[in-house]
Amino acid sequence: MGCGAHKQSQGLSPQLRQKALEIFQKIDVNNSGSIDKDETQKFWKTNFAKVNTHALFNAVDFDKSGQITEDEWMAFWEIVKKSGYSDKEIFEELFLIFLYNQLDNLMEGKAWVQFRKVDEFVKRDQMRKKSQVKQIVEDNSKRKSILQQQDQQQNN
Repeated sequence: MGCGAHKQSQGLSPQLRQKALEIFQKIDVNNSGSIDKDETQKFWKTNFAKVNTHALFNAVDFDKSGQITEDEWMAFWEIVKKSGYSDKEIFEELFLIFLYNQLDNLMEGKAWVQFRKVDEFVKRDQMRKKSQVKQIVEDNSKRKSILQQQDQQQNN
């Protein structure tokens, strides 16, 4: 495999991770570290708030708790990347719409985009003895803890 395959197997770029985190924080209006369906429905600014919320929770609420944690949210984007989407494709699909000019689609609460490859990945994962989704969520939790420790060290 060439360098393209290697690049695709890497995680999200720091810029895309930051953008995904910003969106999560915008939805999480009470800063609880998780989002629920009420917060999500308020976030969407269209007539399809319930439909968008349902699609989002079906895709991202891996443990079906009715809450999407920051770890689940970030794990979802890692799975999108691992499913073969490039950072550019993720950015274009989620954050930009091309009508008359480029608008920050998800940041403005417009619509949720389905990722068929991710849906397939999660369905296959449910049949595995050892869940890759669960491992990705745990890895993101560890990554967040490391980053928080680094921030604390820099602030001290």
